[in-house]
Amino acid sequence: QTLYLSGLTVVGVLIMVNLTLYLAIEKQFAQVLGYWVLLMVVGISITDLSVFLGWGHVLVFICPLWLTLNGVGYFLTGIELRSRMFFLLSGCQIIAILFLPLAGIWQPLTTGIVISICAFLVAELQWDADGVCLSQLQPAPRSSNEVVAET
Repeated sequence: QTLYLSGLTVVGVLIMVNLTLYLAIEKQFAQVLGYWVLLMVVGISITDLSVFLGWGHVLVFICPLWLTLNGVGYFLTGIELRSRMFFLLSGCQIIAILFLPLAGIWQPLTTGIVISICAFLVAELQWDADGVCLSQLQPAPRSSNEVVAET
């Protein structure tokens, strides 16, 4: 099961790289993409090693580990894109770690819900990133026909 889920995560990372490669190259956000790939590889490696080598003391903290990795990823993305939304999502991940002990045996489910909600918010909400979404706030260039019609 561990190998299957790790493989699924690697496939997800490859899809993420493929889908965001244009943005990484065109908008020069390759560093953000690199951060996320590194964080996911670190997370997969620690998770797999803890399962295969029987590191029970690490497995106990696997949910806070993944929330921390995601929180760091959102924080670094917030810095790179200068986006308050990513800082907010980073804070949500870190705050979730504080409340995780209250979830008891439901910590994996709670972790999955927090990570999923944050990913959903990234997909559905408009970011306040420098140059990424701000262009939508600027008026469209006017054609010469519109200028002539007004005069």
